[in-house]
Amino acid sequence: MSDAFPISRRHFLTLAGGTAGAVAVSQLIAQLPPAYADELDPAPFTLGVASGEPDDTSVVIWTRLVADPLNTVDGGMPAEPVKVDFEIATDPEFRRIVQKGKRTTDPASAHSVHILVTDLAPDRWYWYRFMANGVYSRTGRTRTFPRPGASVEHMRFAFASCQSWVGGPYPAYRDMAAQELDFVVHLGDYIYETTNGSLTEFRRLHALYKTSPDLRAAHARFPFIMTWDDHEVQNNYAGDVAGSAGDGRPFLERRANGYQAYYEHLPLRPMHRPDGADMLMYRRFDFGRLAQFSVLDTRQYRSDQALGDGRKEPTGEVFDPARTMTGPKQEQWLLRGLRESTAQWNVIAQQTIMAQFDYDLGPTKIVNLDQWDGYPLARNRILNHIVKHQIGNPIVLGGDWHTHWVNDLKTDFDDPRAMVVATEFVGTSISSGASWDPDVRAGLAANPHVKFYNGSYRGYVICDVNNKRWRADLRIVLDARNAASPAYTIASFAVRDGKPGAQRVDGGDGIVGQVTDAATGRALPNVEVVVTREDGSRLVASTTDPTGEVLAFAPPGNYTVAVNGVGYEPVSRTVTVVDGAPTNLDLRLNRAVPRAGTGRTVPGPQASATTTDIVLSNDLVALAISNGTDDSQLTPVALGKPLDMAMVGRLDQLDWINLPYASTAQPRGGNAWQQRTVKSTSVEVLSANGPVASVRAIGASTTVANLEVVTTYSVRANEPWVLAESAFTNRGTAPCTFWAGDALDHDGAGQRSGIAGHGTIEASDPADYPPTAPWIGMTGTDRQTYGLIYDEGGFGAYAAYNWVMSQRQVTLAPGETFTLRRRITAVDSGTDADPFAVLGRL
Repeated sequence: MSDAFPISRRHFLTLAGGTAGAVAVSQLIAQLPPAYADELDPAPFTLGVASGEPDDTSVVIWTRLVADPLNTVDGGMPAEPVKVDFEIATDPEFRRIVQKGKRTTDPASAHSVHILVTDLAPDRWYWYRFMANGVYSRTGRTRTFPRPGASVEHMRFAFASCQSWVGGPYPAYRDMAAQELDFVVHLGDYIYETTNGSLTEFRRLHALYKTSPDLRAAHARFPFIMTWDDHEVQNNYAGDVAGSAGDGRPFLERRANGYQAYYEHLPLRPMHRPDGADMLMYRRFDFGRLAQFSVLDTRQYRSDQALGDGRKEPTGEVFDPARTMTGPKQEQWLLRGLRESTAQWNVIAQQTIMAQFDYDLGPTKIVNLDQWDGYPLARNRILNHIVKHQIGNPIVLGGDWHTHWVNDLKTDFDDPRAMVVATEFVGTSISSGASWDPDVRAGLAANPHVKFYNGSYRGYVICDVNNKRWRADLRIVLDARNAASPAYTIASFAVRDGKPGAQRVDGGDGIVGQVTDAATGRALPNVEVVVTREDGSRLVASTTDPTGEVLAFAPPGNYTVAVNGVGYEPVSRTVTVVDGAPTNLDLRLNRAVPRAGTGRTVPGPQASATTTDIVLSNDLVALAISNGTDDSQLTPVALGKPLDMAMVGRLDQLDWINLPYASTAQPRGGNAWQQRTVKSTSVEVLSANGPVASVRAIGASTTVANLEVVTTYSVRANEPWVLAESAFTNRGTAPCTFWAGDALDHDGAGQRSGIAGHGTIEASDPADYPPTAPWIGMTGTDRQTYGLIYDEGGFGAYAAYNWVMSQRQVTLAPGETFTLRRRITAVDSGTDADPFAVLGRL
C-alpha cells in the first residue's frame, strides 16, 4: 500500500534536532524488521511509540498519528478517523505474535491510540508495533510485572522528572535508553506550560517535546509509569486554584486542556481518560512481593499553598490539620495501602521533596511552602503511620527541585537524635535548571538529615533492588545542552533491609575530595571550586558542602582545579581524570594575609565581580570593588563601588553596596537606594599587601557642582571589616549643601534590613527610622549579617525590608573637606534572635 503520510527520514531528523538522534537509538534500530530499519519514526508515527501502566497480565501500548509534529493546526492529518493495526509478540522479529488487532483513531483525541493489551503472561518481555495505511511504526519493547505476591529476586528501574525543552536536547534520556531497566517512573513536569492555556497549545508542547529522539528512544525501550506535577498545567497550581499568570481563561478550563493533552500523549489506561478538569492519577503497582509502588497525585487535590506561597517562615495556617497535599480520600487510600502491604519494599512515588529543609541557619525557620514543608501535619500523618504500623522498608521518591538529594525522613526533623523512619531519594532534572542551588547549599548546615545534595548537574536516578538492599545510583550528565554529553554516577547510596537510612556505598566518579584548613584540619564549607579545561574554558563550578567535600565531574583528561574560599589563600592544582575511577583531590588551604588586587573573586550566588575587578581580603572577610564591571542598576557609576562581600566560611549574598552617594536632594521613594550621584574616574591599588592593603577610588558628584569625592578602602589582619573613608571636598568658590551616605541592597533569599533601635524592618514601603546607634545592616538566611558601622552618629536611616540607606546633610565652605568613616563588615550573627545585635558589639 502507498504511504499516505509522506515525510522523509532526513526531514524528520531535522525536525527532531539533527542526525544525532539516529545514533542515540541505534540499539532499537537493530530490532526493527530490515524493510523498515531506515525509517525509524516514519509518518504518521513521528512521535514514536510508548508503553506503560504494566501489571502482571496487561500493559498499555501507545502512539499518536501525526504526519507533521510541528503543525499545530491538524498535524498534517485528515479530519476523519484513521484505522490503525497493532501487533504484540514475544520476539523482536514478530515470528511469535501473541495478539494483534485494529483500532480507529478519533481526530477529536488528536488521533492518539491507547490499547490496553490483556491476557499476557506475567514477568516477561514483549515487542509491539503499529501499522497505518501500510506504514509500520518502529518496534517498541515492553514487559509485564511479576504476579502480586510472587517471589522476585531483583528489580531495576529509573525515575526522572522535570524536562524543560529549553534546558537542552535530553542527553540524560540518551544515557537512560542505553541502560538495562525493567521500567521507568516519571514524577512530573513532562512539559513546561506557556501562558497560553488552550488545548492546541498543550498538544503543541507535547508534540514538540517528543521530537527529541532520545525521549522517544527511552519510551520505546521501557514501559513508563507516569504521574504529573504542576507544569503540565500551570506552575504551582493547587487543586482548582491557579498558580502563575495565564492567558485569562478560567483556570479549570486550562486544567482540562492540560489534562486532555497529557492523556493523549502518554501511555495511560483508558480508566485515566479525563472527565473535563478531573483525571484519576493515583494508583498502585506491585512488582511481585519485592516492591509495592503507591503513585501519588499531589496537585489535583491539594490545599492552596499557605501564606501566599514562596519561601517563608511557617506560621499560622501552615499548621492547620485540615490542610493536605493529597486530599483526604487519596491520603486514606495511601495509608490503608501501606498498612495492608506485604511487600518487601514499600515505595511512595510522588512529586516534591518530603523532607524538611530549613533555608535559614539562624533561629528562624524558612521553608518552601509549595513542598511538603507547607503541609507539615499531612506529612506527619504519613510518617507517624509508618512508625505506628511498622511499615516495612519505606522508600520515598521525589523530583520537582531539579537537584539530587538523599534524605533521612523523621517524625521530628528539628531533633538530630530523632529516629529515622524512612529514606527519601530525590532526583535531579532531566534538563531544567536550578537557579536556587546556591540557596540550598548555604542552608545545608541547618539540615543534618540531608545525607547528600548536589545541584550542579542534570540527570536521573537508577534504583537496583533485591531482597537485602535498595541501591540508588544518582546519574548526571556534564552538559544538558550537549546531546552527546557523557554521563556519570555522581554518588551511590544503599538502604539495607530493615534499616531505614541510606549509606554511601561508592567513592564517586570524577574529581572528589575534601577542602580543609591547613593549620587545624577543619573542614571548609562554601569554598568555590572551578574546573577548567586545558584550553582555559570553564567546565564546571561548584562549592564545597558543610563537610568540605568537593564534587566535580569531568570526562577523562587533564584539568586545572582552582579553589577559592573567603579568608584563605587561593589554590590551583592540575589533575588528570581517568575513566572508571575517582580522582582524589584533598586540599589544605592557608589563612589569607591582607591583600588587594585582581585575579580572584568573592564566591557566592549574587556575586557579580570578575577577575579584572579588585578584591580586598584578609583572614576574615573579602570585598570586591568594581574596576570596570558595571551593575545595570548603577550604570554608569559602578566604578569604584563595592560589588560583593562575604565573611570566612560564607558566600556573597549582597546585591551590592552603593557607597557613597552625594545628592542635592534628600533621597525619597522606592528607588531612593539607587543613587547615581557619585561617579569615580579611576581606581588604583595603593598597597597590594602587608600590614595594610588598600585601594583608592577618585571621582566627583554627578549632581553637586565642584564636589570631589575620594574613597579609600583598607583592610588589616584579624579584623572582620574593610575600613572605608570617603573624603568630600568642595573644590568650588561657593558653599555647597548636599545629602551624603550609603545604601545596602540584598536580593537574596530571606533578605531583611536592620536599623539600630528598630530591629528588623519588615515593611515594603520605605520610611524613616532614626538610629539609636551608628549602624545600618542587612541579613540573609545564612547567619551572615552585613553592616555599615559609622565612626559618628547624627544621621538618619531610610529603609524598606530589602534595602537600607544612611542619610546626613552636609554643608561645606569652599576648600573644606568632610570625611565619612565607616567599617563595612560581614559577620556571623550567632544564635542571637536579633541578627543585627552583633553590629552593636563591633
